[in-house]
Amino acid sequence: MKLSFVLSIPIAGGMIMASCSNQPQQQNSTAPKKDCAVKKSIDTSKAKPVAAKPMGDTVTPNRKFNDEARFIAGMKQLPGSSLMALEKDTFWIRYAKNFDTQWNQVQAKRIKPMSDWAATELAAECKSNLDVFYPFSGPDILHANAFFPNAHVYHLYALERAGAVPDLAKMKTAAIDTYLTDLYASLADVFTKSYFITKNMLTDLQRENVNGTLTPICVFLVRSGHEIVNVKYFHLNENGTETQLKKDSAAIHTNDFVKVYFKNPADSSIQVVTYMKCDLSDNPLKANKGLSTWLNNMPMSITYIKSASYLLQNSFFSVMRDYILKKSQSIVQDDTGMPFKYMGGDKWNISLYGVYIKPVSSFPVGFFQTDLEKAYKVSDSLKMVKKLPFSLGYHWGTSLQNLIKAERKG
Repeated sequence: MKLSFVLSIPIAGGMIMASCSNQPQQQNSTAPKKDCAVKKSIDTSKAKPVAAKPMGDTVTPNRKFNDEARFIAGMKQLPGSSLMALEKDTFWIRYAKNFDTQWNQVQAKRIKPMSDWAATELAAECKSNLDVFYPFSGPDILHANAFFPNAHVYHLYALERAGAVPDLAKMKTAAIDTYLTDLYASLADVFTKSYFITKNMLTDLQRENVNGTLTPICVFLVRSGHEIVNVKYFHLNENGTETQLKKDSAAIHTNDFVKVYFKNPADSSIQVVTYMKCDLSDNPLKANKGLSTWLNNMPMSITYIKSASYLLQNSFFSVMRDYILKKSQSIVQDDTGMPFKYMGGDKWNISLYGVYIKPVSSFPVGFFQTDLEKAYKVSDSLKMVKKLPFSLGYHWGTSLQNLIKAERKG
């Protein structure tokens, strides 16, 4: 298969290049972050269990997930990988080059400005190392990690199945090329717009080839300089405990979920992404004893919400609103998240960033929040609204973005 097929689909042609017209300085996508230790590959022949302390887990390194994620992300294999021979495929060579170009643009225009901004504006949240609770996330570990790089655990919840990373060693070259093409297409929205579109995810991430959210999660992690240690599947029991499973079965069983264990490049500590396919609207959540129990027992966390389709403004998401308000030490979101009226009073310190305008045409005008508009106008007159140095959200490609940080008092 020729690369021209990949370049003919929207992501690699006009869409990404048009939205990233300024050519950023090329970066080494595999280079470690500043002040981060240089990573070494995992030698599974001498692998010893390592502790993921926040989850109470002990995990044995299995390098195959890191190797597979690197290959799918268009990155060279680390020494000792059994997949090195696959890098000779002409299609993969061109695919990797194209992926590098797109990734470096996203990194320069969005991810690095986000990380630099968070180092100051989210310093307290980053220092706390609290869990990050990310409802309506899709597989978006990319932006959550950019804002909160040292969180021990990231909890992602969305409607799409987790799926599995393909066993590349058992696939024919043509099948691998097709898989890479489909995976690349599934990332189009997050590359160009910074968010996944739900209706597209339900198609792109549930087709036979891409097979769920797990692969994009792993791709984002390795492209962000992390090393995946292992991947495990679990079932959340009704009493809030968990039972390990041999494979993904979330398409059949409610409350099956996946954990991705990966190394923090700064200190090699083990971090964890959990991802669960679930419906967070009121009736399904009330009926879900296991998830309700877990949420009731959830420790105080940092809640992150973006591009969430204004779901929490609907009456049938009242249960999730209550959990967020009860369990959040801080809430970092755009206007599509928790309605501003619920963060008033004397319980929260509010910081406003960017510009607040009406929702994009895809959403009803009724989602416009007059109280939030007033807060922006008053804060702006007092010179208290701060600028955002990046584009993140539905008004993508413009400076008309907003972020709200609510910090619990006391």
